[in-house]
Formats: sequence, C-alpha cells, structure tokens
Amino acid sequence: MIDHKTIKIWINLYLDGELAGEELELFKQHIKECRECAQILKQQRDFVDSIRSLKDEIKIDFGDFKTELIKQIEEFKPKSSKALKYAVFAIVVVILTISALSALYFYSNRTDFVKIAIENHMRQIRGQLPLEIETSSEGEISNWFDGKLRFNFRLPRYPDPSNQPYRIKGARLVALNNDYAALVSYEMDGRPMTLLVAPSKSASPYGKRKVNFKDIDFYLDTKDGFNILSWTDKGLTYALVFDFENFDWKKPCIVCHSSGAK
Repeated sequence: MIDHKTIKIWINLYLDGELAGEELELFKQHIKECRECAQILKQQRDFVDSIRSLKDEIKIDFGDFKTELIKQIEEFKPKSSKALKYAVFAIVVVILTISALSALYFYSNRTDFVKIAIENHMRQIRGQLPLEIETSSEGEISNWFDGKLRFNFRLPRYPDPSNQPYRIKGARLVALNNDYAALVSYEMDGRPMTLLVAPSKSASPYGKRKVNFKDIDFYLDTKDGFNILSWTDKGLTYALVFDFENFDWKKPCIVCHSSGAK
C-alpha cells in the first residue's frame, strides 16, 4: 500500500507527466480511493493553472518581472501628477501582488527535497527512471543540461581522471515543484549513487546532523536505509543519496568537491 507522503511527492511527478507504468496506475487508483489526496491534487493543479493564467494575462516574465516592470515604468509617461500618483500606486500593488504570489507558489510547493532525492534514487536503481544521456564525461553532461534548466549547473571535473574513484553513468531531468531539477547518476565501489540539484529558492537541505566543511554546512541523515548528504552552495541545493555500508560522509563528497576525501 502506498503511503500518503509518497503520493504527495508523486503529485508533482504526475502533474509534470513523469509518472508511468505501475507507479502511474497505483497513483490513479489511490487518488480514486483517497478523498484527501484527490483534494490536494486538485488544489495544486488549480493553483498552478491560476499562476500560469495570471502570468499570461499580465504578460510579465515571472523569472525577471522586476526588470520588465522597470522597463514599463520608464516607458509610461503620465499626463498629470494625479495620474502619476495612481500609476505609482498601481505599480506598487502589482509588484506586491506578484511577489506574494511568487512566494506562495514556491513555498506552497516546496516539497521535502531529501525525500524526493531518495524517491528518485530508488526509481533510478529499479530501472523506472532511465537516464536521458549516458556518458562518463562531465563536460558532455554539463552541455546536455544547457537550455533545459532554469539555472546554471556545471559538473566539476576531477583533477586526475586516471585516478578517479567514482564513475559517472549519466544524467536526466526530473520533476520538482512544477519545474525540473538535474539528476546525475554515479557508481562508487560498485554501489549506485545519485545527485539531485535544484535552485535553493525551491529546495532546502535537511539532516539531523550538521557539519561545516570549507565554509559550507553539510546536512547528514539516514532515511529508508539510504544515506543522504545535502547542502546549499552558490544558489543551488544538492542532495547526494547512497547506501555505503560505512557512512564516511566525506567520501562521496568528491563528486562535487574533489578534495572532499582529503
């Protein structure tokens, strides 16, 4: 039986068309039988539709609405001081409304990032989440993500490829908060490992234990039999999922911080 927490995560995947096969059938069946989850699905779908409708009506890019508004302000020339006052008031209202809606949009859909990372890791190793690009090249993966994400993500190169302790298998896009996050698949010591990356504005690191390393706070936790290492750096949030028997948190760090094991 699928628990409610899993269904709530799957709602994002379903709305983005990421569910398929047995998972899709289980999701649909649960929604038919569970009034609570069906209501959550309806509310989230209606909310996303309303945001998209508002965006289309006001014709402002939510990703850069301040720049667009400033441009419109500069182009607007009122005929009187009274008109100017009304124009300024209207612009302030628009800015506050869009800011509030944007905040509500992001935080109402700010799902448990660590839980989603584990879910995607499990689906990937079960063969339910095939890679969209299969390569061991950091450069090829970075180039593949260009234009597909709303944020800039580049995989770091290991200093000495001939002595690289892990193997990159490939990457793909995954649904997150009605947008896309980057998933990179690795293998270390014969064990699978996945890295999920998303903008910090829509994802937060979490863990019962916090360790500061090189001025970055790393959060460590264990859930559902998996080890999770999450952190935020330069506007992006990362979650690394692995199941090594000996939980040496610095060891998997080298996929993003090449000196992490030292």
